[in-house]
Amino acid sequence: MKKITLSEYLAGDGTQKQLADALGIQQTAVSQMARSGRNIEVTIYANGRIEAHEIRKLPAKPKRSAA
Repeated sequence: MKKITLSEYLAGDGTQKQLADALGIQQTAVSQMARSGRNIEVTIYANGRIEAHEIRKLPAKPKRSAA
């Protein structure tokens, strides 16, 4: 198993189209993820299966202060 960032994956391990096909999404969605700067981690398993996860802080949105 190998975990890398989305930008590392696209720079060396594969293309947007290959990742999109592996994840069952459109290539344009991968392009949008790459351009947005989101913290996406790609996991490549020994059997060739690929998963992607977004790493985010919790809570994602700061609490609104009562004013």
